[in-house]
Amino acid sequence: MKKILVATDRPSNAGTNMESCNAGCSRESIMNFCFNRFAFLILIIALLIVIFPLADANKTLMKQVKQGDSITYNYIVTNTGTANLTELKVVDDQIMPIYISGDDNNDGWLNLTEVWIYKALYRVRQSDLNGDIINKATASARDPCGNPVKDTDIAIVKTAYKDGEPIQYGQFCEAQKITGTGIIDASTSMRDKKIALEYYNTMNGDGDIELDQEQAYSEVSDKLKRSIESVNGGKESTLNLYENSRLTYSGNNPLQGEKYLHSESLYGGTGANVREAFSVQDMEKEEVSFFAQTMPYQPRDGLKNFRKGMKEGGRNIKRVDQLMKTKEGISNPAYLLGLQVKNTFNGTWGTDASWHKIFYKNIKAHEMFSGNFEVEKQIKFHQYPVKDKSEMACNGIDC
Repeated sequence: MKKILVATDRPSNAGTNMESCNAGCSRESIMNFCFNRFAFLILIIALLIVIFPLADANKTLMKQVKQGDSITYNYIVTNTGTANLTELKVVDDQIMPIYISGDDNNDGWLNLTEVWIYKALYRVRQSDLNGDIINKATASARDPCGNPVKDTDIAIVKTAYKDGEPIQYGQFCEAQKITGTGIIDASTSMRDKKIALEYYNTMNGDGDIELDQEQAYSEVSDKLKRSIESVNGGKESTLNLYENSRLTYSGNNPLQGEKYLHSESLYGGTGANVREAFSVQDMEKEEVSFFAQTMPYQPRDGLKNFRKGMKEGGRNIKRVDQLMKTKEGISNPAYLLGLQVKNTFNGTWGTDASWHKIFYKNIKAHEMFSGNFEVEKQIKFHQYPVKDKSEMACNGIDC
């Protein structure tokens, strides 16, 4: 455990309460006493979590707690100086410690041989999640000459749960360069309800192929930073799903493929989706797919100010844009889904895109080309991250 030692008076010798001097000690003897005594006070916070009682050497709980778990804080106060201490107080910036035991002779002084114990109980709330629970406690007292002494200790408890379920911190990355002739069979699929993502990409054929592809997927979007021409004016943005591919194919048998990207409204997404399909004899393609469905993991103004600002932001677009930046100042596009492609092909290629919100919005776009074509196309769905306030049904009516 970490121990912080704070000294006030220095020098030496045996400890007393100096109560015996109150009746008739000279000024000289009192000054001599104060000069020849020193006081040390040590405070240690011992953590006890009902299901996870393990902490590391820096007083950080190694396991992570969830909503409803109980944390017991034991505050252990000792006197390692040469003078007994009085007016002992233990305070915590988060909770109120309660005295349990230690004053063996009930004189109200923290004697040299005594260890005083205070205790506090804390139950983890939902508002504590997604951040460390940090407690700073201070023990203070006075030596017989009235000089203050104090010590401080900090305890840290990690949390990684929200609404009773683990917050996912999963990352997936695939990068590949392929050149060859023969049978091609490749597929990737992803489904993540936490960020409302549904995605799959399949391709098969028999012929000559060159493929340079990068895929990335991160539920902590702050870690996936990319510059995309059609997103944020080409400046760097934080994303969840990102895919960048360059493909050249030629063969007697067609190369067939399909890609589907969907932000599922059932899990809080926009409801938008994009589908690409092709069956070609020859193709040269450069393509970027992009998806974001999250807030900054570490907002620039802090999580508390972020939540407050988003509630008050309303239609102040500039203010909301500033709130949606990370600590590094990189923009997070929040609700975004899209595709941009440059394509030359002989065969059939097309896209379908739609965005539907019940009783509110229904957008559909379909293109299909068959023959020899050159296509440059961009599809993008973006939703403002602050919801409009709407009145409840029967508002103002006493039902």
